[in-house]
Amino acid sequence: MSFSRRKRSIAVAATAAFAFAATACGSNGGGDKGAGPTRIKLGVIPIIDIAPVQLGIEKGFFADQNLEVRTQNSQGGAAIVPGVVSGDFQFGYSNIVSLLIAKSKGVPVRMVSVGARASGDELNDGSGQLMANDPNIKTVADLAGKKIAVNTLRGINEVAIRSTLKKNGVSGGVALVEVPIPNMPAALHSGQVDAAMLGEPFTTVAENQGAHPLPVNYASMGHGLPFAAWFASEPYAAKNPQVVQRFTTALEQSLRYAQAHPDEARAVLNRYLKLDDGVGAKVTLPGWDPTTNRDEIETLARLAVDTGLIDNLKPLDQLMNK
Repeated sequence: MSFSRRKRSIAVAATAAFAFAATACGSNGGGDKGAGPTRIKLGVIPIIDIAPVQLGIEKGFFADQNLEVRTQNSQGGAAIVPGVVSGDFQFGYSNIVSLLIAKSKGVPVRMVSVGARASGDELNDGSGQLMANDPNIKTVADLAGKKIAVNTLRGINEVAIRSTLKKNGVSGGVALVEVPIPNMPAALHSGQVDAAMLGEPFTTVAENQGAHPLPVNYASMGHGLPFAAWFASEPYAAKNPQVVQRFTTALEQSLRYAQAHPDEARAVLNRYLKLDDGVGAKVTLPGWDPTTNRDEIETLARLAVDTGLIDNLKPLDQLMNK
């Protein structure tokens, strides 16, 4: 069964794993579409992946579902998870690895939709591309002993880097350090780090400053691989099934619209990010097809197991509510 067809069961299925209620922060509490706009806050990351939601807000897709949407930036998915669980956000955006780790620890989160997909080019991935400034760093082997920036540890970027290093036989001690994605181009340019795992539009910013790509990115884990997702807490989903259904309806419409209108997706970047002239038009877009299934995501889950971030595939089944 495709994931999109399972969304309705996801919206109503929840396990009261923790003794709290993740009530709607700022929500009118309404699951009824006709009861007036429901206010929801989304935990997001200031990268290209969020373009479909920004477009969806502007195009009125969420308003059509009687939803009033606000977004709040965070450093990464690992930071957004506790915000969703506590009720600060009704929905959040995270890499799937962070969600699997959370699920393995008993955190009551539920995936409601794919958020973005990898490209098919290991030197050009809009959401996760390793970049280096030093011209002597030309191959994956040259990363041995280097310092690499990631937005958060124990997440998708760590899996992408370590799995690709392993695949290329690199065992030298690579140090991963946390740097916010918007700060990575400067960290690269100054030599604070040797390489950085960037997402657009900051990949293009770094390239304009002289950085070059290495074949370490999300595509190196699997061409077209789903790597990020939108999610809710299980208690919130149980209490507000209609809101979850309306959100996923508007979200899927937004994702498909962005996929079909790449120029509009690029243009909207300048309305939620401060970019130099011309950067937005040059960025590489991720894939936004929201339809998936467990087998497709298992590829990423197995890499998370191999990297040692989760012990087995049980969190995957729990996350997708199979």
